[in-house]
Amino acid sequence: MSKENKKWKIFIATHKKFHPEMYEVDPQFSNENYCIMNVGQLDVLENQEGYDVVDQKKLPNFYPLGAWWAESEGIYNLWKNGVHNDLDYIGFSHYDKEQRLIKKNILGRQATNITERINKYIADKEKAHISMENHSTKEMYLMRSMADVTRPNEDVGDGMNAFDFILNDYNSFFGKNYTINDFLKIKQINLCSCFLIDVKTFDKMMKFFDWVIVNHHLDVFDTEHKFRAQGGLAERYFGVFLMFEYEKSLDLSTIHHYNKGLK
Repeated sequence: MSKENKKWKIFIATHKKFHPEMYEVDPQFSNENYCIMNVGQLDVLENQEGYDVVDQKKLPNFYPLGAWWAESEGIYNLWKNGVHNDLDYIGFSHYDKEQRLIKKNILGRQATNITERINKYIADKEKAHISMENHSTKEMYLMRSMADVTRPNEDVGDGMNAFDFILNDYNSFFGKNYTINDFLKIKQINLCSCFLIDVKTFDKMMKFFDWVIVNHHLDVFDTEHKFRAQGGLAERYFGVFLMFEYEKSLDLSTIHHYNKGLK
């Protein structure tokens, strides 16, 4: 297969403002490959001038899920509106992610040429997965985040583990029989909804997610929205799907500031 430039775009979720310094460290950062995704209540985001912006509320087929779904609401609405239809690859990130790799090279430096690396990796691939947020699968499971319908308003504890709940849904939808041991054998999981994948697989993933939403599988949890449980579970649904869909992926985990001083 000859190498060619694939058409791709990463949507950066934010709700109040964009922080250019988080992304402009990448010398090839531009509107061609990056778009700010407004998932908040403001009509105009601070610092959005000069950048490509999509406001989920202004999409013609906007389907409100609620702020507690976090960035998954924006991802869902972009899919429902076919924003990805003219792309080869689609991805998502956060306003508090710096375009700088966590891993250091042999010189002790953290690379910022993320766009260049993405183009190189997907150039000869029709299907590929790039993760911008990898975590230890075992550590995430041992955090004991719950999705227990008998204890729906508890966030963490000894009830049904969220990953067990999600794996049951995954197996039901796709007709698989994966066990939690199969899940734990895969050492890393892509979380925080920070990834780039081919649009064909994105459609497949979102049909699964749509089934979860339409059947109200998560509505029972966190009814007072204290933990934003739906958002946390949604990113885990995406992570479980991606780990079983791709035999390998490129780890481009970037620094996550987790809102520190950036709100």
